[in-house]
Amino acid sequence: MKWWPLLILLALLSCNASKKSSSSSATTYTLSLTATRLPQVGLDPFTVRVTLQKNSQALSAQTLTLSIPRGSASAVTDNGNGTYDFTVTPTATGLHPVTVSFADASIAREVIVTNELETGAGQPMAVPGLVNTDGYEDGITITPDGQYLFIQYGPIYFSGVFLHTTICAEAGWSLYDLTTCPGKNDSNWVFDTIGPYNTTARPSFPDANISGGQLTPLNIVVPSVANKIAIFPTVFYGFKRQSDGTFREPFKVAFNDSKGANGPFGLSFVMTSSTTAQFAVAWNNYFNDLGDDKADIYQGTLTLGQDKNLGDVVYSGDTFQSITPTITPVNFSSHTGTQGNPHLYANGAGTIESVWTDDEQSSHDLTVYRLTAGTYPTGTWTPVTLPSTINTGQSESQPFFTGSRLYLTRNTSIVYHEYLGSGGGDYHLNGSWGAEVVVLRSTDTALGGVYGFGEPTIATFEGKTYLYFAYVETRAAGVGASRFDYNLGAGFVELP
Repeated sequence: MKWWPLLILLALLSCNASKKSSSSSATTYTLSLTATRLPQVGLDPFTVRVTLQKNSQALSAQTLTLSIPRGSASAVTDNGNGTYDFTVTPTATGLHPVTVSFADASIAREVIVTNELETGAGQPMAVPGLVNTDGYEDGITITPDGQYLFIQYGPIYFSGVFLHTTICAEAGWSLYDLTTCPGKNDSNWVFDTIGPYNTTARPSFPDANISGGQLTPLNIVVPSVANKIAIFPTVFYGFKRQSDGTFREPFKVAFNDSKGANGPFGLSFVMTSSTTAQFAVAWNNYFNDLGDDKADIYQGTLTLGQDKNLGDVVYSGDTFQSITPTITPVNFSSHTGTQGNPHLYANGAGTIESVWTDDEQSSHDLTVYRLTAGTYPTGTWTPVTLPSTINTGQSESQPFFTGSRLYLTRNTSIVYHEYLGSGGGDYHLNGSWGAEVVVLRSTDTALGGVYGFGEPTIATFEGKTYLYFAYVETRAAGVGASRFDYNLGAGFVELP
């Protein structure tokens, strides 16, 4: 599991909004929605265009009902052709919900306002459908054709994950004492669930350590270190793109692990057909550390839209008795160190030529493994440390290489560098890489603001290129020590 640190051309971004409709006898009303960013100095306003149809025919001269809880909205302009426009002017970064209703039809979308975006990019939006909930959505990955979106999900507070050692600190224990933690300031982030599980939105979630909406710690004591062990269960869910642009039909890609304790991360896909793919993922096998007790790159195949079992986990009480994976390591000559968040780069013929990884634990740098003989996933792989233009003194993670650009997360921003070289044999040279270009950046810690972005992954759909990403929203203030509850969600933006 990973914990990463924490848009001037007018561009129209069609949300392919879900066509929510109402039907009364033979009358059906349909609403769809797009958002256009209006670049300016400071926060960018955005224009919303709503299309209203009656029985699939444009319907003009009607009054729409708007719900715009953030920012200020202009009057609605009737364009006379079944479309209606209004502009929202934000006063802060963050998610700006937009709900439009007519009769019994309604459509709701969330627009993401940030304080820095690549020139010519469209309007960032939260992914519509079943993807974003109150729970934790991380590890955003889109298949190259844009048809399937994956998240690493848990009905947990992200702030509980990275603050639990502070919240539950207790004298005599170097990490925490969970027996004395309940009732401490913000301890609800450690023990309470948030978001759905075992519902149609999140089917078959592993809930063996959830009882009455509470997370049950593992009954393991490490003397002087931890009294009981906090557990934050997560699994991967995939969602299929619908004709209205939303993502639904969730399916699970996960270990057969009743506690959800095995949290692989960083899925990457190369399509082998419209419904099948090769994939890579980072995972630490506790029974085969491949050289050290850190994440390594594993691979497998799956059929998209169907549940995928990554392996069977058997417990003896609260400890692992056995893990039998169905995934196998990529044949790197050495797995020493951390290999996280893999990205499979395939050429135009679909042949995988390199695997890009990061080390979020120690070096906070990127490495590329070049295939120099054979084929993926066996073959011979040569690790290449990227130069100082890429691996700066800041924190780099979550690489996505297109063949002409390397997208990555740098600190809490998504950036890219043009690849100026040829053939991959020069990845290690500073001269092979262009200067940093910021795609998405925000460092707003105010309540409701966007603190950061990460997890860049790219798809081409209907002739357009889209970046999908994770955003970090400052959701609420804690009780103690100036803590904040950060919500992670999935967003997308059309690239220039």
